[in-house]
Amino acid sequence: MAEHDPAAVRADFPLLHSRRDTLTFLDNAASSQKPAAVIDRMNRYYRCEHANIHRGLYALSEQATQSYENARTSVAKFIGAEDPCEVIFTRGCTEAINLVARTWGEQHLTATSEVVLSIGEHHANIVPWQILAQKIGFTLHFVPLGEGGTVDEQALYARLNERTALVALFHVSNVLGSVNPLEKLIPEIKRYGARVLVDGAQGVVHLPVNVLGMGADFYVFSSHKMCGPTGLGVLWGKQDILRSLPPFHGGGDMIETVTTQGFTTADLPHRLEAGTPPIAEVLGLEAAVQYLSGWSRLRALQHERSLGSYLKKALDSFKHIRSWPRLPQNSEEEAQWVGIVSFHHQKIHAHDLACFADSKGVAVRAGHHCAMPLHNYLKVTSTLRVSPYIYNTRKDIDKLIEALREAEKIFL
Repeated sequence: MAEHDPAAVRADFPLLHSRRDTLTFLDNAASSQKPAAVIDRMNRYYRCEHANIHRGLYALSEQATQSYENARTSVAKFIGAEDPCEVIFTRGCTEAINLVARTWGEQHLTATSEVVLSIGEHHANIVPWQILAQKIGFTLHFVPLGEGGTVDEQALYARLNERTALVALFHVSNVLGSVNPLEKLIPEIKRYGARVLVDGAQGVVHLPVNVLGMGADFYVFSSHKMCGPTGLGVLWGKQDILRSLPPFHGGGDMIETVTTQGFTTADLPHRLEAGTPPIAEVLGLEAAVQYLSGWSRLRALQHERSLGSYLKKALDSFKHIRSWPRLPQNSEEEAQWVGIVSFHHQKIHAHDLACFADSKGVAVRAGHHCAMPLHNYLKVTSTLRVSPYIYNTRKDIDKLIEALREAEKIFL
């Protein structure tokens, strides 16, 4: 099988191509760069196709509407959804989780309910449930992670009972890059009648996703982490569940009729998409989906894992650095990792290292990465995260390692 060619990919990204000698971008878990195909598609819409959708009876509006709905179909196909109406466009992955919490959660959770999360969740998959728990009074439980950074299966199973109403888990950890074995976990969770929400913000970036085969009830992700535009997310849900949800926002496009006495809602997906949507962004996401579909996802993932392994081995040579996760010991463990590495320097603060790396043209993320409970669990206040993607090379990793060695000479 031919190897993934990051140089060919890099040429498709204007920012990286124009700054190839001055920027090493290794903060892709926060937000990936955008290929020309995405930028050009959004530009073409604003230059040649702009009109509001689902409203005008004139040709320009009808064309925009058709393009928008075609994009929904493309996204549904990309994640293996049964019907495009199951794809709900939101303002981001965060809003998608809040939508589920404020609609399904308020409908079905009671003071006697239990909701189970892992300690490795992003704040976006913690805080909405904490807010709702304060309002309703249900109990939130957090389960630990195993050595490889995935959910501790036995601890999860021990926590489940007839009161468990929802289990919300990451697909891929944004800090550790670990991949939860959802196809194994979800059937066990379902034995208790609980619903399952999967935070796929990092999962859809690296892995082929089949929401039907996975067995989850909700799957959420962001556009901007997978080469698409910012300000856009996707909620996928099972049709019968989505149809039962009350409106999240009220206003135009989500209604069928309105009188002074009340209103009736439109059918899916529009009943959960109030107001003028981010049309250009949705078209940009479709372009991103088409772009990613043009590459072998498997070869790209193998490339990202190889970069992560190369980095992890280099970090292990530093006396004062502790890094996560541990290197995969076999093919099964390798399948549960996408190559993201986070590390803590015992003598130099992560923020100082990130600033120094930036002075050398290397962009990496420092802090708690919207995962403070996980960092408390790891017994560190902050880490420096390196998240390689399809356009990164070993040269990029070498540049970071060189910056770390130079930083030690200065700070230690």
